Amino acid sequence: MSPFAAHLRAAYALLEATWKIGMVSSASHLRNENVHILVADDSREMRDTLCDILLFEKYSVTPFDPATADPLVLQIPCDVVILDIFMPNTDGFKLREEICKYSPDAQFIVITGKPDQKLFARAMDIGAHTFLTKPFSAEQIKYSILGALRMQELLRKKREIEVDAGAQGIGLIGSSKHMADIRRKISEIAPLDIPVVVAGESGTGKEVVARCVHEFSPRAKGRFTTVNCAGLPHGLIESELFGHVQGAFTGAAKTKHGYFEVTNGGTLFLDEIGDLPLELQSRLLRVLDRGEYNRVGDTELRRTDVRIVCATNCDLTAMMEKGTFRKDLYYRLRGSQITLLPLRERKDDIPTLVRYFLSDELYSVVPDAMKALMDFDWPGNIRQLKMTVSNLKGVCISKIITLENVAGILGVCVSKNNGTEVLLPYKQFKNKVLSVAEKQYFRSLIEAASGNIARASRMAGMDRKNFYEKLKHFEIPFKKSQGDL
Repeated sequence: MSPFAAHLRAAYALLEATWKIGMVSSASHLRNENVHILVADDSREMRDTLCDILLFEKYSVTPFDPATADPLVLQIPCDVVILDIFMPNTDGFKLREEICKYSPDAQFIVITGKPDQKLFARAMDIGAHTFLTKPFSAEQIKYSILGALRMQELLRKKREIEVDAGAQGIGLIGSSKHMADIRRKISEIAPLDIPVVVAGESGTGKEVVARCVHEFSPRAKGRFTTVNCAGLPHGLIESELFGHVQGAFTGAAKTKHGYFEVTNGGTLFLDEIGDLPLELQSRLLRVLDRGEYNRVGDTELRRTDVRIVCATNCDLTAMMEKGTFRKDLYYRLRGSQITLLPLRERKDDIPTLVRYFLSDELYSVVPDAMKALMDFDWPGNIRQLKMTVSNLKGVCISKIITLENVAGILGVCVSKNNGTEVLLPYKQFKNKVLSVAEKQYFRSLIEAASGNIARASRMAGMDRKNFYEKLKHFEIPFKKSQGDL
């Protein structure tokens, strides 16, 4: 064992003994077994010693020897990297570039036994959190990691704030918890250069989410290209995506650059990916796997570097089972998924969206009118709400939007009976009436059975468990008999 490794192990032993008698630093509450640390050093003694220290601190640790380790290890997401700069088989700076492709938030602790001013400056220029010269102590490593994790947390919070602030400018509006979760997820996956699937009903804002992913990614300065797979003529989709050479087919009067070519370095948004023909799905898989493609009518192999974000309102899983969507493409595309709820399931966002679409502080919406907007089902989601608000601006008087304005645009009726009441669309009206009748039915059963759930469920001809769930749903009191749930 080298003198330095012996010195480090001795320091570590002292630290362990101190911890066992209850004198560990107050910073120890920051330990987290979910934190993953990569230790890259060509010295086995150094790797083993550092791994021992980190495992004692309850971190998840992966050692990496550039001479023998599988390079795929570098693709495992990590939080902190302890990186030796001078190694016989590689350069630490090149390793950093590879690691950052898959862990863009990773913080680097650079270690070296041959320090100099230029090396220090270069390490700082690439964003190294700490620069340690061998020999160093176990405590230096411990507190360097705590500092790196704190910096990582601050950077992530900063990015979340930036996404929250910037999303409104792009159009990702909403004050509900669901939309806050969507913005947080975008802040997490935007820096990762992986494909993203955005799922949700038509009109929920899938393209806005895709644009947010692009704007807050390292590709933000590149091009964002939208392709509607459902809107392209079946025979021209291949040409639109990959381009063609002159004379490739009838009407190909000149060479055309495809979307994969013109979007090189940027983000390609494939809307309605479920409508892509099967024969083109295999070609798309090839681009995703190797970044290679051919123009139609050309044998020359071309390369492109694009990030794919795709959207669908279809159930791709069901399509795979039917054989209309390739399984290998599905799993390749789904590096991450963002699912948008329909507007009817996040009605807290409606007032915020209405104010945003009005885009004029002089407009006001009376409370009854806003309630009517929130009670509506919005089958067309945000797209329908935006058009409705636009129409309301055209019919309201003195920039005051009334209940009558809303009723007229949405096609519902208004009656006045001890105040103002909105008559709901048929489907909502039916559900509401049935719910009231159903609640009264179960209340009558419980009264007839003197509150005994077993007897009442037999009278209804229902399974006791299902009957019990109905009572809970309608908050109807009852008494349990022996054997009841």
